[in-house]
Amino acid sequence: MGRTTGVLDQQAGLRTRIIYWLVKQRRGRIHLAMRVRALDPKLLGLAVRMDAHTASEGLVPRKLKELAQLKVAAMVGCPL
Repeated sequence: MGRTTGVLDQQAGLRTRIIYWLVKQRRGRIHLAMRVRALDPKLLGLAVRMDAHTASEGLVPRKLKELAQLKVAAMVGCPL
């Protein structure tokens, strides 16, 4: 069994294309995890909202949040 490719740009609906465009502006590309989440539009919307919430400025500076995310990814063996 092969890996899933998620929702490709050509298959995406209008809402998903808008989300893809916003993610490309912020991160430079669409990660596979985002494409897999797009298989369920409600999940994609909630994931984008959660990502925006965790990236927002609050008590912890954004740079420190990014460092913490990299540390956790390295600890669990997530490919970057």
